Amino acid sequence: MASDNLYDYYLPSKIAAIVFAAIFAILTIAHLWRIIATRQWFGMAIVVGGLFEIVALIARIISNKHPNESVPFIIQYVLILLAPILYTASVYMFLGRLIHVSGHPELSFIRINWITKIFVVGDILCFLIQAFGGVSIANLTNSDKSASYIAHRMNIASNVILGGLALQVVFFVIFALCAIIFHIRVSKRGVAETVDPSLRINMMLISLYIASLLVTGRNIYRVVEYKTGSHGYLQEHEWPTYGLDVGLMALLMCFTLFWYIADTKARLKGSKYAAVHDGDKIWSDDMHSENYPLASGGVTHVPYGNPQDTTYDGGYGRYYGVEHGYRAN
Repeated sequence: MASDNLYDYYLPSKIAAIVFAAIFAILTIAHLWRIIATRQWFGMAIVVGGLFEIVALIARIISNKHPNESVPFIIQYVLILLAPILYTASVYMFLGRLIHVSGHPELSFIRINWITKIFVVGDILCFLIQAFGGVSIANLTNSDKSASYIAHRMNIASNVILGGLALQVVFFVIFALCAIIFHIRVSKRGVAETVDPSLRINMMLISLYIASLLVTGRNIYRVVEYKTGSHGYLQEHEWPTYGLDVGLMALLMCFTLFWYIADTKARLKGSKYAAVHDGDKIWSDDMHSENYPLASGGVTHVPYGNPQDTTYDGGYGRYYGVEHGYRAN
């Protein structure tokens, strides 16, 4: 199936590739600058995703003059396919950070120490599955094997990618439920007032939803593309690659620049927004009372979290629990 043009139906636009490569370069540098300035390292997944897009677009620029060369074709095909998985990993990590620093990890229906692990491991699995399918398809486009053999292998590789996309959607649905349930619970009266307003948790969760919708829209496009096959409209035209994939990921990088406004590394010892915990139990409902136990020497500060999680020593915790009607253990 060797061809003078591996893209079959069109010659990659040099201008479009240059414009989008410049956009991603600017956005990647902006993210890297904000990461270094705020020391919020979860954004590195976004930076790597941006680098994937830049290299892929440079490969498309090369393909404009050399459409029959397999190396730039494979590079752009695989990296554009995989970059959104890195953006998804950053979305997962950011939700975990927000829940942790809100001071109310008990409001998540998945334990806080499992959220990032579950979703990132799932993301890596999706990455490997789609990488295998993407490399297989890219290699077959310039194969000298028989047409029937190539068609059979192409079908298998497409189904592998569809399986990876389907698995990604499953994890994304669970993630969305986790985010929405947490948002509803943390927004309730009496709880919202205990979250540090500098976290801007509502704004951050809304931007997280927007990022999730952009990734979902891109995944739907890819599912339809692979289902309609190599003779479908989406593969016969270049604009869907930019309008329904690359362009959506550029928008995602724009929206996620706002994430660094929220200080997910802050330590607020003695803050009035500090929540008092003993394991999963919250010991006080009144965070503004002058008798609030944070002023007492019986409180031990845990060295992480914003708002600052605190826990009682054994004696004071039992005393406070008896006096105010809370169970100490």
